[in-house]
Amino acid sequence: MNTPTKSKKKVYFPNLDGLRFIAALLVIIHHIEMSKKEMGLSHVFGSSVFGEYQIGTLESFVHVIGKLGVVLFFSLSGFLITYLLIIEKERTNTVAIGKFYLRRVLRIWPLYFLIVIFALFIAPHIDFLSIPEYPIEQVQSHLWIKAFLFLFFLPNLVLVGLGIIPFAGQTWSIGTEEQFYLIWPWIVSRSKNILKLLITIIVVYVLVLGLLSSNLSEHAYYHLAKRFWNAFNIDIMAIGGIAAVMVYNKAPILKVLFTKQVQYINLAVIALLIAFGVHFPFLHFEIYGVLFTLMIMNLASNPDSVLNLEHKSLKYAGKISYGLYMYHSLVILVVLKTLQKFDMYSDYLLYPLSVIFSVIIATLSYEFFEKQFLKLKKKFVVVDSGAKV
Repeated sequence: MNTPTKSKKKVYFPNLDGLRFIAALLVIIHHIEMSKKEMGLSHVFGSSVFGEYQIGTLESFVHVIGKLGVVLFFSLSGFLITYLLIIEKERTNTVAIGKFYLRRVLRIWPLYFLIVIFALFIAPHIDFLSIPEYPIEQVQSHLWIKAFLFLFFLPNLVLVGLGIIPFAGQTWSIGTEEQFYLIWPWIVSRSKNILKLLITIIVVYVLVLGLLSSNLSEHAYYHLAKRFWNAFNIDIMAIGGIAAVMVYNKAPILKVLFTKQVQYINLAVIALLIAFGVHFPFLHFEIYGVLFTLMIMNLASNPDSVLNLEHKSLKYAGKISYGLYMYHSLVILVVLKTLQKFDMYSDYLLYPLSVIFSVIIATLSYEFFEKQFLKLKKKFVVVDSGAKV
């Protein structure tokens, strides 16, 4: 049965750990090709830019899956965090915002700051980790401004305003998540009509996105705001939040959305769009966000889900997915350069070894580093979800 329990003990949604691993794997595949490009090797991207490639090619597939893996993470966060906060409010008549922040700190901060410190202050001075496209002078320009922005969880602003930091570029989405976490408990605890508020958030986000996409100004700050807003994606979390409200309230429409016909159609549409690398000219991530969220709802709370991702190995891979996401860029480069050094470079080795060693490093990190903080996190749990969120 996929129906989550609302008992005082635990709220558990099946299949979501496995889905986290799939999301991480999509990002890894994308970044393998990006690493090849950065190292001046043959890659799938050609000379096209995002959204300007031929649909149905390997290039289009690799282009879309990187950000879509993150969109899947955002959808999952919006769904699960919103549901848990609603349950907490139901059980206690409030949301313990301080405890919520402490749980987020203990889950996110240790690995985040480990990666940031390494990327800013250590990696640039290791010759073996040098990347021709990102010389040390470029990486360490405006170093203390970058450090300040990373410190206050604005890596998405670093990305759009100061460029990519090798091995920490992926943290832009952690910044988006942290900004989401900052406001979400207040939204759930104070809102009398959370569904209406979530819809308002989506509408406002899309209106601002449309305004910024109109190119009303050539000012540098305008384009900075445009790039930042495109990466903010609070509306994707809100879409996931709407799904959580629907599941919590057992909305009548779930009878339709949970039918096997709708599930098969939704999964087929997702598979085809991703396989052909379809990029929509407007509301691209929102369209995928709705499709992903429908999939999440069925996997998490439909007793007749047509997919089962509850295999033990998939569940564990999902638990270490944060580490997979944070370490994989470093692992890919080390594997790539090692293969080159021993004259063994080929995609047949690069791809599997990158995934395998990413899993190994993430496992070691989870077992010997992250778990130490997760043990402390349990002290501040109000609603036990049985998930490492």
